[in-house]
Amino acid sequence: MTNNILNQSMPATSFTKKANLAIYENLNFDDKEDFFDANRGFIAPLEAKIIKDDSGEVVWDIEQLNYLNDTAPDTVNPSLWRNAQLQAISGLFEVVEGVYQVRGQSMVTNFFIEGKHGVIVIDALGSTESAKAAMELYYNHRPQKPVTAIIISQSHADHFGGIQGVLEYAENPNIPIIVPQYFTEEALSENALLGTIMARRAEYQFGKNLPDGTKGSVSIGIGPTMGSGTFSFMLPNIEIEDEIQSMEIDGVTFKFLLTPNTEAPAEMHFYIKDYKALFVSENANKLMHQIYTVRGAKTRDALHWANSLDKTIDLFENEEIDALLMIHAWPVWEKHNAMKHLKLQRDLYKYMHDQTVRLANQGYTMDEIAETIKLPKELDTYWGNRGYYGTLKHNSKGIYNFYLGYYSAHPSDLDPLPQVESGHKYVEYMGGADNILRQAKADFENGEYRWVAQVLKNVVMADPENSEAKNLLADTFEQLGYQAESANWRNIYLVGASELRNGVNKNISPLDVSGVIKNMPINEFLKLVAVKLNGPKAEGKKITINLTLSNTNQEYTLFLENSVLFFKANKLDAKADVSLTTDQFAFYGIVLGLITPEQAVAAGKLILSDDQSKLNEFLSLLDGFDPYPNIVTP
Repeated sequence: MTNNILNQSMPATSFTKKANLAIYENLNFDDKEDFFDANRGFIAPLEAKIIKDDSGEVVWDIEQLNYLNDTAPDTVNPSLWRNAQLQAISGLFEVVEGVYQVRGQSMVTNFFIEGKHGVIVIDALGSTESAKAAMELYYNHRPQKPVTAIIISQSHADHFGGIQGVLEYAENPNIPIIVPQYFTEEALSENALLGTIMARRAEYQFGKNLPDGTKGSVSIGIGPTMGSGTFSFMLPNIEIEDEIQSMEIDGVTFKFLLTPNTEAPAEMHFYIKDYKALFVSENANKLMHQIYTVRGAKTRDALHWANSLDKTIDLFENEEIDALLMIHAWPVWEKHNAMKHLKLQRDLYKYMHDQTVRLANQGYTMDEIAETIKLPKELDTYWGNRGYYGTLKHNSKGIYNFYLGYYSAHPSDLDPLPQVESGHKYVEYMGGADNILRQAKADFENGEYRWVAQVLKNVVMADPENSEAKNLLADTFEQLGYQAESANWRNIYLVGASELRNGVNKNISPLDVSGVIKNMPINEFLKLVAVKLNGPKAEGKKITINLTLSNTNQEYTLFLENSVLFFKANKLDAKADVSLTTDQFAFYGIVLGLITPEQAVAAGKLILSDDQSKLNEFLSLLDGFDPYPNIVTP
């Protein structure tokens, strides 16, 4: 598929070249401070630029980014190219003596805080393979002391997915694993309940199936490239529950500040007094982040985000600060620089919030606000606020939706036809596909790519076999991608173009969340079971199941009635249709279809009583989720 993508990619049109050249006129590319900071404290280059899993499959490859040494080509927005160059600066870095950062082993970075007896690891990267590579790089240049604690700063998977790899370097498997309040619930909600569709949408956002290169993915905005690998999870043993809480960890004093419902539903900042370092997780970055993340997630509270940054400034501005630590970027040094950056990030989110709400109150719709809102120059021209990840347009839509929902208030938007049905009617009203294509080609030649994309979607939805429409739509997406400053937008457009030309690539494995699922608490797993229930198939069914977990002595009753599934803990029903005694992992395997009840019984992993057929009947009502649903075609 990679060859197909490269072979079919078109060059930049004159309109795209002009749009990208205009970027140089609006931004100060002579400002090299970020490049100086991104190289500061360099100790050693990466030793594992290409990382493979146990089967030999490449899960991380940063070596392919060498092309970024050249100047920006006309197929890439030069501002995004600059971001890609900065994100590609990798290796082991000393922030201050005793605090170290590894960049370039994952889409996220991690920090090593040297304690009295060992090392405290801050966030665990996105996979066990990446985490091990980062640990080895650190140990090859620093003392060989064990991991004495792990702090996971927030609930998104790129911060904890490699935790099992980090734990291999701990002498004691019961070391503190410290997280913000509600971490477990939020981490599992996002990666299990909606894991399938979110993973598919993430393939678009992160350009997972795109080659890295001048006509492919050049960055993911908050990291150099997209990787994969073995996803892991471990239940934490310490939750920070007080909004402000101090704790000594391996002889080092941390002062935590909870910042829930910001970039992640569960997140926290902390100040490390011994090292005069302030850590702000992913609430401050060297870019504009997403209020609404286009891969799909709970819309963030922009006002609370801004206020959390303001609270961080108030809480720590009287402390000595030598470095500001951010998990997706290089540090900011010296207190005045750190505070300036935090204030500009704070004001960025506050401005987006306040002005979106102001325009909404004036009666502007979500789309009109996105087209109208502009940042003031002092916020817009600051490199650390540029829209490499979030954009002003889709963030303002997210804020509008956060308060007012998807509905524009125009009655015609209350119950519109879905995209396939409306596609047929649009094509009919516009005189047929041939007439639309004739006009779309003319608009494409005039550089009106946004409109061409909008109108051709209807043709493809009405007739997904119309290759002329699909190819022109792919060419249109490509030019929009070439012009995009946001890595997300670029990747989404280019993946869309690729799938229009080549179809969905089902040869690349979807994100494997089994490492999360197998470590889920039973309550969280049963929530997943409930959303797998096919309501229409379950209509008229009534099944009660008793479940006893032999490894934990937990008891549950599952009630299926009225096409919904409820469960009760610490309870068995005297009139259950079927009773199961099994261990937790065997139960998970049975429900997920990895092992049949008959196989589990034969293996001695399941004891059934009462009406055994009811279990199979129940299992037959659970959906399997297709990891490859169509997006750009019906």
